Amino acid sequence: MPTAAQGCNNPASAKKTAKTLMISTPTPEFEFCQGQKSDKKAIKRFYRQHSYSAGFMGLDSCYLVKDKQQIIACVIHSRLVVENQQSLLHALVVAPGYRRQAIASSLLDYSCAFHPLTVCFADKQLAPLYLSSRFTPASQHQLFPELAARYTQYIKKKPELTIFMRDSRNG
Repeated sequence: MPTAAQGCNNPASAKKTAKTLMISTPTPEFEFCQGQKSDKKAIKRFYRQHSYSAGFMGLDSCYLVKDKQQIIACVIHSRLVVENQQSLLHALVVAPGYRRQAIASSLLDYSCAFHPLTVCFADKQLAPLYLSSRFTPASQHQLFPELAARYTQYIKKKPELTIFMRDSRNG
């Protein structure tokens, strides 16, 4: 996993530097960070504990929320090819005891700051979460060819998936 952030940071303000990103959040006691290679086993364990199958490829970045050094939420951004500006957001999971605390929204804001052009394929019932996190509905023709092909594969198994896109390249 790339190392844009060194360790976890307490997101108490809206400050961005080359190595860290801190955001305002209603939960200042939680730490937001980009996963490091040393976190890989803990991340995989977190996903297994929450019945989610997640694997890593070379162009993946994982973002975490920790409470007292324990992972309580994760999300993965995947770039299918180096040249592709669009990243595919997937595997957004918040531990059940921490849900309904705006952690998912805060994690989306945090992780998308590193990936200004983010796409996700989600069930329609998740639309309120993504729309409130500055994603907009998108169509397949707006996707880069690699993501369009991936979407075509996914809808064969889950035709109800909706495309959401967040473009923060211009502010």
